[in-house]
Amino acid sequence: MKNRTNNDRGSLAVISDALPQLKGSAQKVAEYILNAPQETINLTITELGSRVGVSEASIVRFAQALGYSGFHALKIRLAEDIVSPMSIVHEDLLPDDGAATAVQKAMTAGLRSLEDTIHILDMPVLEAAIRALCDARQIELFASGNSIPMAMDLNFRLTKIGLRSRFSVDPTMQEMYASLTSSEDVAIGISHTGSSKDTVYALELAKERGARTVCIVNHSDSPLTRYGDYCLFTSTRVSHFREERMASNLATLALTEALYVGICVERSDASVQAVSETDRATGHRKY
Repeated sequence: MKNRTNNDRGSLAVISDALPQLKGSAQKVAEYILNAPQETINLTITELGSRVGVSEASIVRFAQALGYSGFHALKIRLAEDIVSPMSIVHEDLLPDDGAATAVQKAMTAGLRSLEDTIHILDMPVLEAAIRALCDARQIELFASGNSIPMAMDLNFRLTKIGLRSRFSVDPTMQEMYASLTSSEDVAIGISHTGSSKDTVYALELAKERGARTVCIVNHSDSPLTRYGDYCLFTSTRVSHFREERMASNLATLALTEALYVGICVERSDASVQAVSETDRATGHRKY
């Protein structure tokens, strides 16, 4: 198949022209993208491979044969072809929207992500995760990039109610903590895409050491879920240009809040006592 540059023609046109020459895995990938281009830009390479039934390497080779550096670059061009730049920033944002309208739409998207997350929430899995956390000797939190604030918040709140929780923004420290876990511990991995190598590796290490594992993730078919005993899923539609936008953060915070509230209910007396003690210890910091 002749290589084409990704600058001179739209990606859909390039794929369509190349289709008659394609066979096997490449043909399957091309047909899927042509039939569902909008859906494709919201998929990870792992998810696309699973849906089409081909390996991730086959998808990369397909993209490179078309002249793109990889699947990520192909998705960028595909998004440019089928969605206006303003719509990519936010699915309902229009070029002539004022600031007030844009803010209202962003808030609406956040609320929608919360509703969708509640709709898909597996309550038995959530309850099992809560019980595991209540029984844990030590809780380790793993996250990177835009997921770090959510991990920091959860770590703070778990500590405040008396649980032994730990989080470091340093991925090396996360790996060291993971390597020291045991069957008495619980490890939590937080990643919107589920494809953060540092987070996936840390959770894998903890699981190998016998720790029970929880993952909070948007993509059900991602590397992180392979190592999660209890997988809690958010439901948000993400775009390339705002991959970790407010809606995904809100949905993740909602799940960490659900864990926190559930733990408080399970160990109510201990939680109340711990909050009282930690408030007393830190009260001098407030006017």
